[in-house]
Amino acid sequence: MKEKLNNLKNNPEFQEKLQEMKPKKNIWGILGVVLFFFVPEVINVLWHVEITAWITELIKSAPVTPMSGLLEWATGKLFTGEISFFNIGLGIAFLVWIFWDDIKGMKERKK
Repeated sequence: MKEKLNNLKNNPEFQEKLQEMKPKKNIWGILGVVLFFFVPEVINVLWHVEITAWITELIKSAPVTPMSGLLEWATGKLFTGEISFFNIGLGIAFLVWIFWDDIKGMKERKK
């Protein structure tokens, strides 16, 4: 496993693709991370009851199809009112990754 990790660290093609995937350090990169990882969690915590009630009413008036059953199942799983610490952690990891070069620079300046 260590050998494979070292191969990835030394592989310039992998490093190039990794840098392409990294969110940019500008307003759009930061806003994208916040909107994708943090805002849905806030919406889930604040309005899960209203969203669940709205979708339940929508399903009652819709024809019974496999899609309506899937919508009802997904609503029950997604809008629980609990925070997904996985999403929050992933969002924090992306924000740290965006500013990682600055963090490393500050550490080097202190030495």
